[in-house]
Formats: sequence, C-alpha cells, structure tokens
Amino acid sequence: MLRQAIEILDLREENSRLYQLLDANQILSSSLDLNLVLDVLMQKARDVLSAAASSLMLLDVETDELYFHTIKGDKADEVLSIRLKIGEGIAGWVAQQGQSLLVADCQSDPRFSRKADDNSGFQTHTMMCAPLKVRGRIIGTVQVLNKENMQLFNEKDLAFFELLASQAAIAIENARLHEMATVDAMTGLYLKSYFKARLEDSYRRTQVANGQLSLLMSDIDFFKKVNDKYGHQGGDQALVELAQVIRDTVTRLDSDDIAGRYGGEEFCVLLPNSDATRALEVAELIRQNIESRPIQIGDQQAYITISIGIASFQDHRPWIHSAEDFVKLADEALYICKDRGRNCCALFTQKE
Repeated sequence: MLRQAIEILDLREENSRLYQLLDANQILSSSLDLNLVLDVLMQKARDVLSAAASSLMLLDVETDELYFHTIKGDKADEVLSIRLKIGEGIAGWVAQQGQSLLVADCQSDPRFSRKADDNSGFQTHTMMCAPLKVRGRIIGTVQVLNKENMQLFNEKDLAFFELLASQAAIAIENARLHEMATVDAMTGLYLKSYFKARLEDSYRRTQVANGQLSLLMSDIDFFKKVNDKYGHQGGDQALVELAQVIRDTVTRLDSDDIAGRYGGEEFCVLLPNSDATRALEVAELIRQNIESRPIQIGDQQAYITISIGIASFQDHRPWIHSAEDFVKLADEALYICKDRGRNCCALFTQKE
C-alpha cells in the first residue's frame, strides 16, 4: 500500500514536470526575445527542481571563456562579472567534456571553482550542470544549485534538467538565426527589410485602431566631411557610435520603439502609440545624446551631429496612404532641418 502511494506521488510529480515542459515550449515558440525566454526557463528550472539558484552561462568563442548570461537567485549581481575558462570549475568541465554532471558535494569535488561563492558569500553544496549544445557544438552551460531542505538532486532531476537545457539551446539558436536575418552586423540595428516589415505592420494596426504612430529618420550632418577627415574607418566608427546612442536611448525609454538602419548613414526609429509631441521629445533626446558624445577615432576625438525628420500619423494623416508615405514624409522633414542649418529636429510640414 505504501509502495503504491509512493508510485502515485512519483507519477504526479512526473506529470507536473511534463506540464512545466509544455508550458516552457509554449513560451519558446511564441517569442524570439532571448532574454525573456531564458529568464523564464531559468526560473522554471529553479522552481520545478526546488533549487536555491539557477544560471546560464554562454561561451565567448574569442576568449574561450564562459560568462553568466542569466541568473536566478540571491546575490546575482555579485557573480555577473565572473568568467571561467573551459575546463575550469564544474561548468568549465561540463563545457569541455560535453556531458552533464550531478555533484552531491561541491566543496569536496576537485573540479569545483570557488570564484562565485567567494564573490557572493553563497555556499554551493550540491549542483547539477548540463551543456548547451547546438548541432553538436557547445555554446554554454546551465546549472542549478542547492536543492531545498539540504536534499540531493537525483537522476530524475537531471533528466528533466537536461530537457530544459535542450530547450534553452533551441531558444538561443533561434534567437541567433533571427538576429542574423534581421540585424545589421555593423551597427546592431534592424536591417531595412525587417524595419519596413515592422513599419507596415504597425501602420496597418494604427489604421484599424485609429491610433498613434510616428517615425524618425536621421542623417549624420556633413557625413562626407567625416569620411574625408578621418577616412572610411572613421566614418564607420561614427556610424557605430550613432547606432549605439540610438539603441541605448530607445532601450532606456523602456518602450516598444524599435531602431533600424535604413541605408548608408540614414537611421530610423519607429514609435508605436506615439504622437508628434513624444516623437519630438525622443528625437531631441537622441540628437542631444549624440552631439555630446565624443567618438574615439584612432588617437583623435571627434564629434558629430545629426538631423532628424519626423512624420506622425494623426498630424500628417492627409498625406499618409501607405507605410512608405511615412518614410517619404520623414525624409522630406530632413530637408527642413537642412534649411535650418542642420543639427536639429523637424516635423514634416506641407509646403504651400
């Protein structure tokens, strides 16, 4: 009778874990936001396995080191800067060997590294670590630490954890493939083709809802002079710095805005649910941020300025009949900036 009760409890636990895997799969298939997906997967690993902490490390192929990408648990900030060489620590061993590891007593295991414990004050007792594999290639590791009530992780725990590791590897690979197809390698901003698709989708939604939508188009002022003075390498550096400023600004605003490289030195920002007033505020913030940011080109410091043209759905509705019209109007607004001497922001205005 007791044995039957234990078997029933085991079945219930297995069913619960299967539901957790299905839930994780649903999240995995519904989002290409790598940070979000990995955050959810690591939280599930911690919760389902009753672990004090869970984390995911990725491999930096240039330095051959593992670095923390996602951490769930107390004192996460204290270990973010830690790196492990391949072969160093439990995670380094797993990455090197390409096989999972269940360690009952980390403190007595010669493979264990004390770097994270020393930095955080956390004491690792027991641990499971599994490799992240993509087509047979190791891209990182995942680990869970300290099962609650000083219990030990077991083989069933490890089997479930390896399935989560497989899901994490799929999420990373999907996100990387998506990035290769949609992100400009030089600037890290969305490619023109992807940005246009997002603009068209946002325009359709805005039309149906009679909502707000704005578009910023920016040009580096006198970009040819930058190239002439600092060479094409300096011009490329200016493009990279401008893209970084735009990306940082958009990220700090914590909004649905997205930034893209439209071509050459022309960059764009799509602002869903934003009227002309907010669009001008964002544009001016970007303009000020780039104007005040020194660009290191070799042993010289350079400064650049930009002009930003703005089109907004409700303000310019009579002239907007397609997504492409947004680009056309914002581009025309750039000529207003040029007429004003550049280094400014301007809303599209219909010429009389």
